[in-house]
Amino acid sequence: MAARIRASTQKNSRSAAEEIAREMRTSIEEVQRLYEEELEDLAQEARVTQYLGVLASRRVKERLRRH
Repeated sequence: MAARIRASTQKNSRSAAEEIAREMRTSIEEVQRLYEEELEDLAQEARVTQYLGVLASRRVKERLRRH
């Protein structure tokens, strides 16, 4: 299931990471890594997958704010 989710959100993950990196003034590489970690974590037990990208973005921003 996670592979299916990853394939469907992969095209949006780069643009989401770019937006977060600009907003948070962080490198895109770091944001992309965090985004993929969060997406994978959320996808493991997700029943509804439609909003995983939004939730992953939110979690990445929270993690970056804590640093």
